[in-house]
Amino acid sequence: MNMNTKLRKNVKVSYVYNFMMQMDITSAIWVLYLAYRGMSLVEIGIIESIYHMTSLLFELPTGAIADIYGKKFSVVLGRVLSIVSCVLMIVSTNFWGFALAFVLTAAGNNLNSGAAEALIYDSLKALGEESKYKIIWGKLLAAMSIAQGIAVLLGGVLADKRFLYAYILGGVLQLITLLSALGFYEVPIARKIDNRREGNAVVQQLRTAVKVLRGRKFVLYIILFSALMSSLQTTVFFYSQKYFSDMNYTKTVIAVICALGSLVEAFCSKYAYVFEEKMGMRKNLIFIASLNILALWGLGALRNLAVVFFIFTEITGGIACTIFSDYVNSKIPSENRATILSFDSLCFSMFMICIFPLFGFMADKIGFSSTFGFIGFAYVPVVLFIMTKLNKINRTA
Repeated sequence: MNMNTKLRKNVKVSYVYNFMMQMDITSAIWVLYLAYRGMSLVEIGIIESIYHMTSLLFELPTGAIADIYGKKFSVVLGRVLSIVSCVLMIVSTNFWGFALAFVLTAAGNNLNSGAAEALIYDSLKALGEESKYKIIWGKLLAAMSIAQGIAVLLGGVLADKRFLYAYILGGVLQLITLLSALGFYEVPIARKIDNRREGNAVVQQLRTAVKVLRGRKFVLYIILFSALMSSLQTTVFFYSQKYFSDMNYTKTVIAVICALGSLVEAFCSKYAYVFEEKMGMRKNLIFIASLNILALWGLGALRNLAVVFFIFTEITGGIACTIFSDYVNSKIPSENRATILSFDSLCFSMFMICIFPLFGFMADKIGFSSTFGFIGFAYVPVVLFIMTKLNKINRTA
């Protein structure tokens, strides 16, 4: 098998790997599961915060590990940790057991984030076909959203029978994901880092990535904007499970709503490049931010239309993931790609550490409707700050 064939195989394997990665049938039920196991909303918020604090600590180092020791190595190790985490979720009986499971999940996702995406972009770049990335990544995200839709629907149905069934099947699916990851081919990258002193290799990689971001402020603020919007969408996605449950929706109905949202997101991911070409960067940023904040206000004020506003966040999620990924990847060097892409996840974790437990605390105290509205208003000044910075950079570029 020649080099070009191996590189093209990476794209094909990525469809299988990323599809299976998103077949996380517990993603739409874990809040309900932890509540069922006796965790309060505050404890659930703290557990999610622990997840993101773990991401905060390990995101950049795991990105550097992927750049130094190989993206394939990184994604394979990540799937092993995810399998262990799934087992812990089944056998744990208290807060600390669930917290450890979330730590391992975060570490597994850290090892995957940046690395899996970088494998695709670097494969296309080595083939001289990086211009196809936006379309291919959009199709991949569409496949991932469809997988997520199937997963949440299946998870909801199984949870209505018994939560244990969902987590057992989740472990089996993670094992299949691990097997698919073994099919990746490591893309050869010319490295500027001195790997003779491996003890300092990660530190050197992180320093280089910081220098790259300092010289590319556009990338830095796009990453911040992307992380902010992702944190908003994630908060809505997870807490809406409990919100809909309090509205007396069954787990199956909640799963159907989440599955519908994933299908909408899949469509928007696939055709995000059309939005980008027709609207341009600035209009896309305004559209994504406005619709997301409107969704929070709508969830708070118009309870009867909660499902519609939930779908709004899925629309923006599909568009944002594709175009932001293309914006960032096109502006960064391959030898630092996984590290810098991991910085995106780190920023996301920083937002989530602040927002998720705060949301849980407020929802316990003042209810979901008021909390959705308050968080929506809180996002406005942060969005305006980042948009102002991006406009300033564009004017001086």
